[in-house]
Amino acid sequence: MLNGAFQDGRKLFTSYHTKTKRRNQRKEQFKALYRRLQVKKVIRKNYLYDKTLGRGAVGSVPYGSSAAAASARRKYVKSYEHNNQTISLLTEITFYGCEKQTRSCIGQVHNGRPFYRYLGRNTPPCCMEKLKAVFRHVVDEFENVGIRYWLDNRALRDAIELKALSPDAYEIDLSFNGDDVQRSVALRKAQTRPYTDEAGFHWLKATDGHYFRVQFSKVNTIAVNLLPFDLSSGELVRPSGFYGWKARKFSVEFLHPMSTVLFLGKPIMCPNNVIEYLEVKKVK
Repeated sequence: MLNGAFQDGRKLFTSYHTKTKRRNQRKEQFKALYRRLQVKKVIRKNYLYDKTLGRGAVGSVPYGSSAAAASARRKYVKSYEHNNQTISLLTEITFYGCEKQTRSCIGQVHNGRPFYRYLGRNTPPCCMEKLKAVFRHVVDEFENVGIRYWLDNRALRDAIELKALSPDAYEIDLSFNGDDVQRSVALRKAQTRPYTDEAGFHWLKATDGHYFRVQFSKVNTIAVNLLPFDLSSGELVRPSGFYGWKARKFSVEFLHPMSTVLFLGKPIMCPNNVIEYLEVKKVK
């Protein structure tokens, strides 16, 4: 044995089937690890380099030399940087939090604050992405059918102060003219029973007042609130059947004319004189 030589053993993962099986197994292992560590979002960035490097191409390193291949890729990137050229940077974002068929990570809300806010944490990125998706879907629906709406309450404050959604936001309020309910098929159906549209978003009437909610799905309750207001009095805009701090009267002059604010990458309808409007509604 001392003078003998070991022979190369059987190579593993040489076929396409075994390589694919190993790759999928590794993905599931990392997914379980991320969820156990409560990692919600993973961002991977890679340069789009010449894939022939390290594959036995002319002028490249021998196939199978992984260290040499990695070194060749680094030199390849540096050569572009030295010549003031750019290489495409690919960004891959993967979420490991809640999904359409699972409950949201927001959990219980006490005194207007989710439980994670008491721990000094922000809204999980998976929930934030789903909240934005619901908002965009509702705005598209309202604009397609001609419902007169405006961004309201804390989301409006965030749009003015941050030009984005607050990191601790867990819901978005959209107010609209209550006379326009019949313009939307989804709102009409949600008046009598919960309705899931073709995109999978769940429309329903709230149990604590006569307003509507649009959830990401029937199971995942991340939602946008739709607050109806009555504009028929001519001078004051009154809440139509819902109560609480969001149901404050205000002058109809804030809605004539309407204004717009850039929010989540697109112009959204809002009242004019927004700062004064938020003071009237006592939004902190």
